Amino acid sequence: MRRVDRLETVFVDEIPEVLQDGILYVSQECRVALHNCACGCGEEVSTPLVRTEYTLTMHDNEASVWPSIGNHDFACASHYVIKRGRIVWAGRLSRHDIEFGRERDRRLKRPPPQQPVTTVMPAATSGSLAPPKRRRIRAIVGRVEAIWKKMFG
Repeated sequence: MRRVDRLETVFVDEIPEVLQDGILYVSQECRVALHNCACGCGEEVSTPLVRTEYTLTMHDNEASVWPSIGNHDFACASHYVIKRGRIVWAGRLSRHDIEFGRERDRRLKRPPPQQPVTTVMPAATSGSLAPPKRRRIRAIVGRVEAIWKKMFG
């Protein structure tokens, strides 16, 4: 295994059992991109291609993956961006920065809080005007009374 500075993008229907160094495997069906860590440590890196995780953009045959790939839990602790197929190395993050980013990611993945349903009743008006709902009820009652009087005197 060796450090790589480029990843060739290969679209696959099935994810291979063993990943080759220097290849970014993209499964549109599974919505994931996989590759061996660019540092050469041999760890498999999985980047879910969903709105709250990573985005993959193609430029001709070269892929860009955003945001950066932080392998903070791997022994190598590598951190890089894939930009147009090239590996752009980024500096290591502090534990504080890693936890801050993870908390931000958790917040982004949470569903929005349910807004309480509030019903605003129209205020009663002074004078002869009643709220619209009451007027409709009164009109219906008036029609029913008129029909009753016609039928039964």
